[in-house]
This record gives sequence, C-alpha cells and structure tokens, in this order.
Amino acid sequence: MAKNTIREKMISAGVRNLKEFGYPAVTAENIMTDSIYRQFFKSMLDDNLGISDAGDVEIKNLINEIVKSTP
Repeated sequence: MAKNTIREKMISAGVRNLKEFGYPAVTAENIMTDSIYRQFFKSMLDDNLGISDAGDVEIKNLINEIVKSTP
C-alpha cells in the first residue's frame, strides 16, 4: 500500500471518528488545522501507535505535522 494511501485512510478514519463523536463540520481539509480537531486526531493517532510498522511510520509523520502546526 502506498504511503499516500495509508495517510489518506488515516485521515479519513479520523474524520469519520470525529463525526461520530459529534463534530459534523470536520473534514479531511480541516482535521489538521482546527485546534480541537487536531487534538482529537493526535490522540487517536497516539492510540494506534504500535499496531503495524508501516502504519507507525505514517502515524509518526502525521503526529509530527500536527505538532509543527500547533501554535
């Protein structure tokens, strides 16, 4: 599975989970930029570290992006 596909699937799963938690306005475009969505998404990513080596690389990349974009 290509790296971008893994990344897109993780973001899509994060959007789906946040919508289930009551955040209907979350999108793939704002999950990494909105402060509330970003916090929840990072927490979800942290919870999934250690499941697979390939996934861990992309999870760590997404976490790094979130941390770098946090003011």
